[in-house]
Amino acid sequence: MNVATSAPVPDHVPAELVQDWAFDSIEGVTSNPPLAMDATRDDRPIIYAPRGRRGRGTWVVKSYPLIVEAFQTPEIFSSDRYSGFSQLLGEDWPMLPLEVDPPLHRPYRLFLNKVFSPSRMTTLEEGITAFVADLVAKVKPLGRCDFQEKVALPVPTTVFLRLMGLPLDDAPLFLEWEKQLLHGTVIEDRAKAARAIKDYLVDTLKARKEEPKDDVVSYIANSECEGRALTDAEQLGMAYVLYGAGLDTVAAGLGFLFKFLAENPDRQEELRVNPDLRPKAMEEMLRANSMVVSGRFVTQDTEFHGVQMRKGDYVSLPTMFGNRDPDQFQDPARIDFERRDVMRHIAFGSGAHNCLGSHLARRELKIVLDAWLDNLPPFRIADGDKAVTYGGSVFGVDYLPLQW
Repeated sequence: MNVATSAPVPDHVPAELVQDWAFDSIEGVTSNPPLAMDATRDDRPIIYAPRGRRGRGTWVVKSYPLIVEAFQTPEIFSSDRYSGFSQLLGEDWPMLPLEVDPPLHRPYRLFLNKVFSPSRMTTLEEGITAFVADLVAKVKPLGRCDFQEKVALPVPTTVFLRLMGLPLDDAPLFLEWEKQLLHGTVIEDRAKAARAIKDYLVDTLKARKEEPKDDVVSYIANSECEGRALTDAEQLGMAYVLYGAGLDTVAAGLGFLFKFLAENPDRQEELRVNPDLRPKAMEEMLRANSMVVSGRFVTQDTEFHGVQMRKGDYVSLPTMFGNRDPDQFQDPARIDFERRDVMRHIAFGSGAHNCLGSHLARRELKIVLDAWLDNLPPFRIADGDKAVTYGGSVFGVDYLPLQW
């Protein structure tokens, strides 16, 4: 299908593979991103979107096995500095371990694995449970709220601040910077947010070198990786990735999960009367509403399943496409709490770069789900109102008015 577009299309891209849409403006993305994405699916496992990602031309892989293959072939599909955050500042440092490839990736990953040790997660979980219980108790008598504002954003933000050992009073700052950086449309605003985050983290790392505490920033600032101290750039890259990964995706996951339950009271009731079903149901809702669109650079001219790609091409790997691939999941648009193969989903990625904080994210989602279902009556989308969703590098929910 040849689609006319005003955006430039590289000479090596066949006209029949061009599909002109963008992740942040695809028709229907503000009400139901999964269905909006489904509407673009056809018999082509790979297409080229000339303005697909922040105005940048990108190959888009839509097939589950091809997405997994790309995730697991870093020698061709490289993660090296794919987000472009440091480039916004005119600098060149990677977020670690997210933006480096194996084998360089491995020591950084092992270093940060200790941050998410079982003992630390158990300690953190106790604090999350108490914090969420307090949030639920505060909104319960109101009878309605914007779930994103009152719960979905405060939870991962507070968890991140506690994990890093940062003041909880700084939560509004981090939320504003995150919104500008990840969802801003003006590059100057994104660069300003990127600079503010960097400056904050650099100052905090410096303070922890001088006066260590029992927190993750101190661990990054003072611990050795493979027998040597981390450079300032390496420390910043690690702190930055924990910031970026810790806020947006969990808030998005919570939003999609509660949007579905609010719109489907019968499914909500299933989880109320059968709490043991909740963990598997949560995985199924993650499968059907995956948030992240990972990016890669092509390292060499290559033919990937019949498609000629050139060195330097950008490739987008939307987990939502993979998890809703009808050749892999039967009736993928239907959310089936009993789906047998649900754990094959790639909501947290695949390969060396599978999500470092996936276990923590699952704990956060489950704690909120339990607290809400066990303490509030049946809820729905508020009368006369509607949810607002968004697309982009991360899909999510901007506004979720719940009523009970």
